[in-house]
Amino acid sequence: MSTSKNSSVSQTVKEGYISFSETLQSFLERLPLRSRDIVEARFGIGTGKPKTLEDIGRTYQITRERVRQVIASALGFLSHEKGHTLLASVEEAIQSVLRRKSGIIRVEELLDELSVNNAKERGALLAFLDSLSIVREEKATKEFERLYRSHDFSLDRWKKIKDKAKDILSEANDALNPKELFSRFKEMDSAVSEKEFFDYLAVSKEIKQNVFGKWGLSGWSDIKPRGTREKAYLVLKTAQKPLHFREIADLIDNYGLQKKKKSHPQTVHNELIKDKRFVLVGRGIYALSDWGYKKGTVKEVIEEILKSAAEPLSREEILDKVLEIRQVKKSTVIINLNTFFARVDKNAYTIKK
Repeated sequence: MSTSKNSSVSQTVKEGYISFSETLQSFLERLPLRSRDIVEARFGIGTGKPKTLEDIGRTYQITRERVRQVIASALGFLSHEKGHTLLASVEEAIQSVLRRKSGIIRVEELLDELSVNNAKERGALLAFLDSLSIVREEKATKEFERLYRSHDFSLDRWKKIKDKAKDILSEANDALNPKELFSRFKEMDSAVSEKEFFDYLAVSKEIKQNVFGKWGLSGWSDIKPRGTREKAYLVLKTAQKPLHFREIADLIDNYGLQKKKKSHPQTVHNELIKDKRFVLVGRGIYALSDWGYKKGTVKEVIEEILKSAAEPLSREEILDKVLEIRQVKKSTVIINLNTFFARVDKNAYTIKK
């Protein structure tokens, strides 16, 4: 059954939506049955489950290379059908995404956006991308992910922009929010728009965005935390306040930092108590040592405060200083003051001699 170039557009294009699987099948009807079956098996058209060249070769008792040749030959005629309404719609759907992404996009992002989590649509879309020279595919390198780009897109320009962003982050030595990162970049290059800048970074392997929206070098623990301690550190650093270990465990899961299994609160507690970056500042409550919080009992904390002061302090002064570095009840501080320290005058305390 042939398909006329000027035939009316069927259900494959409706209200701005195009079905890649239906479109492809309308063309595959021209092929011999075996060629059609091989193409459908390779891209998962009809089943949603693509098969490997080896699996297909076993089924038809031919080599992997022969399978590849059959597919190339079967889809080769599509390049001669570029004037067809349906193929023009396919090309426009793909090009429109590239235009919105400043001419460059990760392969997986393009497939996810256009196939809408439908395996059949994804397979058919891959078939069109493989057979039509709509975009250029670039294999992954140490600098960027596997990607598609428009034919006139300059990788040299992309590299210059990416390298400038990398220098900014290296100098900052800390993850930056998007506004701060682009502000620093703009001082170096005002010709690049904010959207273009972040579209470029989205395909980079060396620069990544963490779950909290901050950008940094991909090897940093703030960007890709490994292990419970690094994940807990990132949670606390983002929260900017002490948290109970159960809350830390919940947030690790809620932010998607723990991919495969649920965080166990007791495991979090056991890991943090062994790490000097964390300070137990209350019953099960942890802070970062960078914030100036101190370990030790309330009594020990008061002793250190009074030693540093080198003179008696009022109860209010001691309370303020203790609560800056420990999360405890005021009554607990007062009990320790009255039990272990000497009162001077009506409302001042010092270390007992």
